[in-house]
This record gives sequence, structure tokens and C-alpha cells, in this order.
Amino acid sequence: MRIAATHREVSIYSRTCAARILCFLLPILAPHGIQGSRDRQFVCPSLVSATDIPYPPNTTASGVVTFLLTIGTEGQIDGVQVERDTPPLTEVAQSAIQNWTFKAATLDRRPVPSQMEVNIVFNPFNPGGIGTTTFSLPPTQSGVPTAQPFLPARIDSGSFASYPARSISWGTVVLDLTVGKTGNVGNVVLARGVASLTREAMNAVETWRFRPATFQGQPIHSKTVVAFVFQRSMS
Repeated sequence: MRIAATHREVSIYSRTCAARILCFLLPILAPHGIQGSRDRQFVCPSLVSATDIPYPPNTTASGVVTFLLTIGTEGQIDGVQVERDTPPLTEVAQSAIQNWTFKAATLDRRPVPSQMEVNIVFNPFNPGGIGTTTFSLPPTQSGVPTAQPFLPARIDSGSFASYPARSISWGTVVLDLTVGKTGNVGNVVLARGVASLTREAMNAVETWRFRPATFQGQPIHSKTVVAFVFQRSMS
């Protein structure tokens, strides 16, 4: 599977997804006028179920992989755009999320296509939080097209989770987050947990900050997904 994409390929993908979403939404918004439809009820897409993401063998690499998913009207993943690529972690993450399921966004209770950012954190083995706890976020490979009525929440800053000092567990903790209108993390729902690691993942993500989602230019509450993939000790 080829993960890297040229700037032209990413740009074409981004424009294509935007065009598909706009073609679906404009006939719905047109009867009321886009400016006059701000009181219409838009509900963001959300996660339904998630599976494990295996940590690639024979590597101690850590970092964040960011995807921008296009979610169809039946909750299916219609497209996966790699926003932040962290070899050799990206390929295994992209393969795993194909098995995840989502609930489609709705506009006035009618399913509509939309997008959602998903961040996969490959957490370093740092018992007791020793060592690096924050991570850097390189620029995304492309921005979300601003012509879309709905723009998903995007991560601004975050940190790794602390690996419990006496734990021998490993695996994936998946969290479904509500992001507020100011970019703060609100409700955190556990979609997939690992004994002794779940609390550490939740503690970490509650400190993250996001750029809030917008609908027709106005900040709204939205959903985003963060997964922490804990590796076992390599010693």
C-alpha cells in the first residue's frame, strides 16, 4: 500500500471530496438560502465502533498519525486522507481504521456526507511518565476546503499518555470526544479500552486543544476521535 502522496494528488483528493459534499448539501440548503439556514439542525458524524490497532513489530517509533475521513450517508468511510504521516506507523493505522464504523452526520434529521478528523497516537513506552510527554504537530499535508458548509474540529496541541509504572498491558484505547465551541474537550466516551491504560489515555486527552468545528462559519459542538496505541516493553 502506498501511503505517501504528492501535493497535487492530495489537492485533487481534497477538491474531489469537497465537490461531492457540496453537490449533496447545496440542494438541501438552497430552498432556504445558505445565510438564512443557520437555524437548521446539523448533527456531526460520530464513532460507533472501533477495533485494535497493532503496534508495528520491531520498532520503537512514536508519534501522531492524523487522518481526515469522509463519512458517507450510511456511515461508511468513503475516503481516507493522510494529514500527518509518521512512517512506519501510518500504514498499519490506515489499514485498521477501515474496520471502524460511524454514524453519518444529519441535516434536519436527513443523513448527509461530511468529514471527521481522527488522530492515532502511537504512545512511547514511558513508565510513570518518564521522558517525553508532549509531541510536536507538523503542518497537515493539506487544509480542509473552506467552501464546505461543515468544517470538522482540528487538533491544535496534545500530549502523550503516561504508561502506568507497574502495568504490563498494551493495546489500543479509543476515545470519542466532544469538542466545544471554544476548542475545549468536553465529554469523553470510551469506545475501546484496555485495563490499566484507559484512565491514563483519558487523562492525557482531556488536556488537548482543538480548533472548533464550524457550520456555515459558526463554531459548533462536534465529535472527533483519538486513539492511543500503547506498545509493550521492548526490553
